[in-house]
Order: sequence, then structure tokens, then C-alpha cells
Amino acid sequence: MEMHSFKTPSLSVALKQTWTRTKTLIIFVFPIYILGSAVMQGLYAFGVLTPVNAILAPITVFWLGLPVITGVLFIFMIVRKEFTLLVLVAIFGTHLAGVLTPIQFIILALVGMLYTPCLSVLTKLAVDFNWRTSITIGVANFITAIVIGGVMYRIINPFF
Repeated sequence: MEMHSFKTPSLSVALKQTWTRTKTLIIFVFPIYILGSAVMQGLYAFGVLTPVNAILAPITVFWLGLPVITGVLFIFMIVRKEFTLLVLVAIFGTHLAGVLTPIQFIILALVGMLYTPCLSVLTKLAVDFNWRTSITIGVANFITAIVIGGVMYRIINPFF
């Protein structure tokens, strides 16, 4: 079998490809993050997200074993998954061990990892495919994350 020789790419080609990808990020993703963040902060500031905790309590508290406040975290995770820890610190300060137990940290990290893709990914999926496919993927990820998180909570809870 013949192997092609690998050549070092030219600097101009590497810079063009890098700029193309970076430009897409700047033009497409940043506005979605900024707009989504502004909307979420506005909803939070006006108290619109407070009832979300009560609505999601059967999932967050009873199924996942998390505190009630994590309902709002799940909403913020739709904009950006990195907001999970940021919102926790903004609400409770840096002493998170007083808010979440080790099991809750594990479950929150697991669910956050498997949770719905962020808004920019869902939007990009809608552009590349269609909104129906994008929403289907988001709902499937959400259901998978909640089911696996609840099962894992029941598996590891007796050991802590």
C-alpha cells in the first residue's frame, strides 16, 4: 500500500483556514451568546425564572436529587453550558460546598455534560438541517440527560 508523503502546510493556507473558522465563530456564535445571555439576565432580573424552579422541582429535586435552584441553572445551560458554575457562584458565592453535596455535584456535572446542546449549536443545526431536526436532537439530549442523571443518582446515593 502506498503512503502519501505528509507536507507541512503553508502558513498562508493555515491562516486562511483559521480565519474562516474564527470569522464564523465571531459572526454566528457570539451574537447568539450575547442575545441569549441578555434575555436570560432580563428574565432573571424581573423574576420570571423564579416559577421555573417550582415547575421543574419534580425533575430536579425528586428525580435528580438536586436543590430547587437548579431549575434555573438548566434554563441558563441552554444559552451556554459554562453558565452552570457561573450562575451558582453568582447566586451563592464561592462556597458551593455549603449548597451542593458531593453527590449533587456529580449529578449536576453529569446532567450538564449530557444536557441539551447550547443555543448556538441548536441554531447551527437548524441552519445546516432544519429546525425540526435541531429541536429533536435537543429534546433527545434533554431526555437522555435526565434519565441517566436520575438513574446515576439512585446508583451512587447509597454509597455516600
